[in-house]
Amino acid sequence: MSHFCLLNDAETYRAESWDLLEDNAACQYWLDLFDRHFQETLVHAAGQYGRAADRHIEDAREQFAEIIRTLRATPDALDGALTVMALCRQREAVLRANRLHDPFARIKQRENESAIRLYPDVVRRLHAMAPDDRWLHLAECVFAGNIFDLGSSAAMNTAQTSPDFLATVEATKPRPWLVDDYDRLAEDLRQTFPARWGKAVIFVDNAGCDFILGIMPLARELALAGVQVVLAANELPSLNDITADETVEVIEQLADIDADLPALLDAQMFEVVSTGNDLPLIDLSDVSDELNAAAEDADLVILEGMGRSVESNFDATFKVDSLLLALLKDPKVAERVGGDVFDCVCKYQPVD
Repeated sequence: MSHFCLLNDAETYRAESWDLLEDNAACQYWLDLFDRHFQETLVHAAGQYGRAADRHIEDAREQFAEIIRTLRATPDALDGALTVMALCRQREAVLRANRLHDPFARIKQRENESAIRLYPDVVRRLHAMAPDDRWLHLAECVFAGNIFDLGSSAAMNTAQTSPDFLATVEATKPRPWLVDDYDRLAEDLRQTFPARWGKAVIFVDNAGCDFILGIMPLARELALAGVQVVLAANELPSLNDITADETVEVIEQLADIDADLPALLDAQMFEVVSTGNDLPLIDLSDVSDELNAAAEDADLVILEGMGRSVESNFDATFKVDSLLLALLKDPKVAERVGGDVFDCVCKYQPVD
């Protein structure tokens, strides 16, 4: 594990700049949110693991409650800064210590199956669009898919009610978005054969609609334009994030219903790698050697999702072109970047 090889300056890189020890209101907000959300997570754990896990669930409940009580009384009790990522680490450590490794596994499977059924219709619509309309629609699909996030209290109820994906795309906030570099991005997307980029690394986020109906249509369109695509996913489960192993399984299923995908796979236009990560945010100072080997010759980095591209890495710079795509689903995160819940972020930073 080492720094991501495409970081512009590994020495000055910081995954997060939000030290909750310096922001008391934010500190109390996040402690309250993690406290509430952990209870919701344990409900899902009970559904996933059944009565055999009752003791583990109650142990996890007590242990995490003690961590929250300690941090309320002594916010600097953790080694290092108190950040959202640090709280994520505490949550995941308690779940794994109590054998609750993947509380959302069945929900991810259900959401994957639902999204796979919709995938052919999403692809058919893309084929009917003019190129300029298609690229904009693909960005909107990423935003719409990103709403299906069981790590966000604002989005959790939305995800559980299984809203219509295409209706959600249509309901995406219109441009100009909160951060809107799309015009410059569109110029570079229009450059085809050869495309501006030879290889893109996409850091993926959630299972279900997020990956299958948001990222995969974008990734296949890049691949059809001649861009090799590296899909970088979590090593271990965290909330409803898709793992590298799950990503491979989903792509194999999509290849059975997408006439273009088998040829793209045969041409080695797709590669799936583990980031080595086990959180919904990502620290690019600690990624897998597998990721770095795959990314060494890439010239585009795409970070998708609020956790990986706004809560962490919003200020990161890269040696190559970079694109951050996210839907803001938390009011404090939105406030910190000057926006509102369900605002869209399209931050494109070309190197020239």
